[in-house]
Amino acid sequence: MTPTWTDQAPIYQQLADRLAVQLLDGSPPEGEALPSVRQLASQYVINPLTVTRALQALSDHGLIEPRRGLGMF
Repeated sequence: MTPTWTDQAPIYQQLADRLAVQLLDGSPPEGEALPSVRQLASQYVINPLTVTRALQALSDHGLIEPRRGLGMF
């Protein structure tokens, strides 16, 4: 299923919102790694740079923690 995007907000913001809802619902559980940028880009059928920008927005808001060389937790 290809997700639908609206024109109401940038795609990276829509993705960040979707991922934030998933995180707050406990998926993945706290302390576990998020899927990689490539996996998320493939899953949502978007550019990896858009995924990176969404993850950066989540990191800026303190919802995820980047760990150098390991990914996002």
